[in-house]
Amino acid sequence: MGNHNHYPNPNNNPYRVKYQSNERTNEVNFNSTRIDFNSNRICPSCGKIISLKHNFCKFCGVDLSGLRPMQDADRTMQELAKTALTDPNADVRKEAVDTLGDFGEYEVLGVLAYILLNDPDESVRKEAADELGDLHHVISLDVLAKALKDRSPIVRKEAIEGLKKIKKKNKPEKRAEEKESKAVKREIEEEVEEEKLEVKQEDAVQKIEEEKEEEEESEEEPLKEIESEDDDYYKL
Repeated sequence: MGNHNHYPNPNNNPYRVKYQSNERTNEVNFNSTRIDFNSNRICPSCGKIISLKHNFCKFCGVDLSGLRPMQDADRTMQELAKTALTDPNADVRKEAVDTLGDFGEYEVLGVLAYILLNDPDESVRKEAADELGDLHHVISLDVLAKALKDRSPIVRKEAIEGLKKIKKKNKPEKRAEEKESKAVKREIEEEVEEEKLEVKQEDAVQKIEEEKEEEEESEEEPLKEIESEDDDYYKL
């Protein structure tokens, strides 16, 4: 009988497949949720996937009726969004996120929010936080606040910076100044239009008067000829 206290070393098994670490550390097995932009959208406030037909997020309750979904974006933006969500290479995803932010369109807010909360690479999440801050939309405040609990310090720091950017851009006094400047600009434009209208009216009146004078002169011509003939007659 064999020794029951002896257990073979599994490392000595020639048929055992040894674990091989991936030498390219920037590649990961990123099995992200496949998002169909034709039937789904991502809430930019909480980063959750919801039905495209819903105007309110069922998770956080935010009103999404004023934001266009990714379905309405052009094909280039949609392809970039898919790359940012699913490419196995972290560097590629990061570049895609950066390019999405450069578009400056609010359709990308949901995709960036999802990446910020779910991408396994900290550099990609950091880039998403940076782009959300640069877009300055107040709806991103909640998702950036969630990122303050991120396990990576560089992501947390970028989330703080993003919050600062949005709050600075959307200060009440800043909005009031912009509103006032728009009102002043509109008032100036209205005054210019009124002046143009007055000039047109004056030109029209002057033209009518000139035409009237021409008509009177044309009516006086035959009378002058008759008077001239009468004068000649009396001279004889």
